[in-house]
Amino acid sequence: MPMEAKHSGRIAVLSSFVDECQGAATIQALANLVDAAVREFGFRWFTLLHNVDLQRTGKGALFVTTYPSAWIEEALEAQHYLYDPIHAACSKTPSGLAWDRLGDFIKLSGRQRTILDRARDHGLVSGYTMPMRMPGEPEAIFSVAREASHALSTDDVLTVRLLGSVAYDRARELTPRRTTIPAVSLSPRQIDCLALVAQGKSDWEIGQILGLSGDTVHEYVESARRRYGVRRRAQLVLRAVRDGHLNMEALM
Repeated sequence: MPMEAKHSGRIAVLSSFVDECQGAATIQALANLVDAAVREFGFRWFTLLHNVDLQRTGKGALFVTTYPSAWIEEALEAQHYLYDPIHAACSKTPSGLAWDRLGDFIKLSGRQRTILDRARDHGLVSGYTMPMRMPGEPEAIFSVAREASHALSTDDVLTVRLLGSVAYDRARELTPRRTTIPAVSLSPRQIDCLALVAQGKSDWEIGQILGLSGDTVHEYVESARRRYGVRRRAQLVLRAVRDGHLNMEALM
């Protein structure tokens, strides 16, 4: 197919996608449109994530994905999301990145390499992830993935950016907005403890690092957990990230 005709065909599909998204009346209808579009352009799966702590969703949360269910279950159970190298790298770029360029943005830890290997085992070999930011709101993430390992073309990247932006805009219109939740205040010592909890340290290990007793560490962490009203420490860490007490780099 001549290059000009190929580009014309792509533009026609994208134009149709934009119009159809505006007519989507539900999140499921929108998800179906996005699924069809990413497949049209050679991808297999997508995820659109916003305002979600990955353990529990609520009003205003958005988590739409066609990723393999076995991978989603593993990511939640093993808490891969706390160390996700793709999301960590996204914090270094305003527009997004192809997965084969992760090393240009962050130095991968052993655990992060394991996460990438496990994702590939589930078929998520290559893809593109873009952050979307609105003042006063948590960062949204749009990702596409495919089983092929070849690099993304410039057309692929531009297409994904448009698909993600249009899908996110419409999803925000369709998602009930939650009222702004005031950030929970934490003491510097609580933040120090939570940064080490996020790295998998026990209360005893944290005490050794910070020069505190294990009981004191436990009380710092439990007090923070009660302030947030969550049951699990993983939820506590994610809420602390949301409120800016921790950043993704602190979790590595």
